[in-house]
Amino acid sequence: MKKPFFPAALWASALFASITACSSDHGQLDLTVEGATEAIIVRIEGEHSVPWDTVAISDGQLSLDLPVDSTLQTFYFLLFDTGGSMRLGIQPGDRISGHIQARTSLTDYSLEGSALSEQLQALYRPVLRSSLLLDSLDQYRNAHRSDSTEATLAREQRHFELLETRYLAHREEIQAVMAQDSTNLSNVFGFFQQVGQVPIFRPTTDLGMMQAYADAFIRTYPTHPLAQIFAQEVARMAAGVPAP
Repeated sequence: MKKPFFPAALWASALFASITACSSDHGQLDLTVEGATEAIIVRIEGEHSVPWDTVAISDGQLSLDLPVDSTLQTFYFLLFDTGGSMRLGIQPGDRISGHIQARTSLTDYSLEGSALSEQLQALYRPVLRSSLLLDSLDQYRNAHRSDSTEATLAREQRHFELLETRYLAHREEIQAVMAQDSTNLSNVFGFFQQVGQVPIFRPTTDLGMMQAYADAFIRTYPTHPLAQIFAQEVARMAAGVPAP
């Protein structure tokens, strides 16, 4: 299964290097889950993605409280025993409800009750569409391995055109989602999405837009490590300094 969204998760975990203290605040999670019987809940702390708990999904129901750290905006990953996964953002008092289809590694879900998580969901929709297209093209390619050279070349040209169209649509969809709630910290994850191995946004062409979002995050959340480190990353790109 192709999952271009999740390489960004590794980068995002490093954004929380200065988050260490926790508070007693929490958000409530009440989800129906189809296909999975267990979920590993991973919390972003410091430079690591730290397993927070492993919970059984009983009778298709996942209900628990998730703590919010001292930033009051905390991100989690849910990793299902089917290979599926999803990301959540939690703020104090959030009451997240919804349905998850976790039968495969391409998780499909709908939820409400959290501004951060709803934005993550909207950012994930283009990813799912792109992933499904990539999967369908792979399946077609595998089913036609015996095609002639001429047929293979024609097929690859068609696939390239489909992927190019999908890439441009994915990019437009992500930009529209972020523009609707421009200071939502979940938007940071949108900047590091890919279709296959091709980044949606590149510093060579999108640095101005990335800088505008970084400035908006800093104005709204001047002490939040996610806003600070994203701004630092954009500044590094602007200076042409290679990534460490």
